[in-house]
Amino acid sequence: MKRILPTTLLIAATLTTPALAAEKPTMRTVCVDSTYVRHTPNLTMIGTLFEHQKIKVTRYDMSHKHAYGFAYGHVQKRGWVKTADLCD
Repeated sequence: MKRILPTTLLIAATLTTPALAAEKPTMRTVCVDSTYVRHTPNLTMIGTLFEHQKIKVTRYDMSHKHAYGFAYGHVQKRGWVKTADLCD
């Protein structure tokens, strides 16, 4: 039992993604046909944004490959999307 707890904590720590705050929240538009909105980068999908729909980005992960914010459209939730799928 003593070995299970530290291992569990280590796994939980590696699954959480450190995020960098954006300078200020910005509205970004989806440029691809569709992109998934996820609870965490690369894991559970909670919805889909389609081309020309918007997300209000409030932060990015350390690699800037994923952006976090409020997804508009039918999703209407906070989540992560791939930064490459957004227009500049």
